[in-house]
Amino acid sequence: MLGIRGTVVTPRKEVADGLVTIEDGKISHVERWTEERCERLLDFRGFYVAPGLVDIHVHGGGGHDAMDPEGIGGLSEFLARGGVTSYLPTTHTAPHEETMEAAEAIGRGMKGGVSGATPLGIHMEGPYISPEMCGAQNADHVRSPDIVELAEVIEASGGNLKIVTLAPEMEGALDTITWLASKGVVPAAGHTDATHDTMVDAIDAGLCHASHLFNRMRTFHHREPGAAGAALSDDRVTVELIADGFHLHPATLRIASRLKGPGKTVLVSDSIPPTGLPEGEYDFGGLVVTVSGGRSFLDSGRLAGSTITLGDAVRNMVRLAGSSVREAVEMASTTPAGIAGVSEAKGRLAPGMDADIAVLDGDLSPALTMVGGEIVYRRS
Repeated sequence: MLGIRGTVVTPRKEVADGLVTIEDGKISHVERWTEERCERLLDFRGFYVAPGLVDIHVHGGGGHDAMDPEGIGGLSEFLARGGVTSYLPTTHTAPHEETMEAAEAIGRGMKGGVSGATPLGIHMEGPYISPEMCGAQNADHVRSPDIVELAEVIEASGGNLKIVTLAPEMEGALDTITWLASKGVVPAAGHTDATHDTMVDAIDAGLCHASHLFNRMRTFHHREPGAAGAALSDDRVTVELIADGFHLHPATLRIASRLKGPGKTVLVSDSIPPTGLPEGEYDFGGLVVTVSGGRSFLDSGRLAGSTITLGDAVRNMVRLAGSSVREAVEMASTTPAGIAGVSEAKGRLAPGMDADIAVLDGDLSPALTMVGGEIVYRRS
C-alpha cells in the first residue's frame, strides 16, 4: 500500500498532517497520519496533497494543439507538469472537417491511453459564436448552430462530446441547446453578445454553463446585465474564470467566485499551444498570436487565450482573489469534474475515487502529479 503524507485538501477541510493511501489505482483511505497504514511512503510534509486538477477548457500547451491529431499525447504530458490529471481538449472555430479530425483523434486517445493527464472528451468552443464577439477565434469559419454537424462530432468522438460553447443569440441556438442537453452534452454560453433576456431564455432551454465569464461577452451594465449578469444570478449556471491576472481584474475574480461559490465556479486555463514556449509569434487557428510578458495577444492587442497552467490559476486565485487553498482547489478539481460528468471517480480525495493526485508545494507549484496511482510527473 502506497501512502502520501502532507496537508490533505478535501472540499470540506484541510487535514494538516494527513495521509492518503492508494491500492490498485484507487484511493483506499483519507485520514490523519498513521504509520500503520503504509508499506511505502511519499513524505510531503509541508506540501498540499490535493485532488488532481481537471481543466475543462484548454486548447493546447508546450507546442501541442488539441486540434492536432498527433498532439494529444504531448499535450497530456505537458498538462501533467502543471498538476492536471484530466482535461477536456478544446477545439477552436474551424471548418467542420478539422473539428471531425480532432474528435476522432481525441476518441482514439481516450481508448488507447496516453501518458500524463487523461483526456475525458471534447469541449467544442465555436464555431457557433457571435461574429462580433469571436475574439481570437477565426471569424472566417463562424456559422449558425448545426445539429447535423454536432451529431457527426458525437459519433466521431465515440460519444465523448462533453461541452459545446455557443452564442445563444445565434439563429437556431435555442433548439440546439435543448438538443444538446437531451444528449447529455453541456450547453455553454461564450463569445456572445446575448442580452440578459436572451440568456435567460437559453438557460430555460437547458444552457447551464458560461465559458470564460465576462471575456468576449456583452459588457455588464446595471440596466442591461447581459449574459454575464444572467449567469451570475442564476443558480442553474456554473461559470468559468480565467485567473491569469490579465483577463479579469482581481476584484472581478473575488466578486464572481464569492457570488457563485466554489461549487459553481470553475477555474480554467484557456491555454493555447505556445504556453510554456519562449516569447515570440505563433499561429493559432490561422491567426498570428504574440506571446510576451505572460500574455498572448493578436496584432490588435486583444487577448488570445492564455499562457498559464491550471496550477497557475489555483495559485493566482489565492494570491489575487483571496480564496483559500481549499476553495481554489475545489474550483479546479471537484467542480469541473462534476461538469465533465466524472464526479463519481475524479475530483475528490475520498475512498474509492481514482488515485488522481496533485502535490503542491507551499508556493502552490506542482511538485508531483499522479494519475491512477502512477506518478506521471515529479519535479526534480
